[in-house]
Amino acid sequence: MNLGQRQCAVDEGAERFRFAPVFAANVQRLRKQAKINKKRFALMVGIGRPFLDKIEDGTANPRLDVMVRIADALDTTPQELLNSPDNEIDEESIRRGSPSFLDMRHTRPL
Repeated sequence: MNLGQRQCAVDEGAERFRFAPVFAANVQRLRKQAKINKKRFALMVGIGRPFLDKIEDGTANPRLDVMVRIADALDTTPQELLNSPDNEIDEESIRRGSPSFLDMRHTRPL
């Protein structure tokens, strides 16, 4: 991996982590609304319970494929899980023209 690729990977990680609190709140809210306990939900998504705990407390940085599986299990889209409750889109990202996960909702995992 050259320096340019490494910087891109770091930038993408920072971009994902920036959405962690919103993602965490939405996952927890929708899981509870669906009356699914954490153990069952972790099994449905194919992740461990400790990782789900980290996702829901906003300290995890899940890969896109995990985000898609979570969205599928909650009968929603990754985009909806990344939207803040007031449905505001990150205006700073729009001004910068930088991609966000909202743009990646149609990508397929490798």
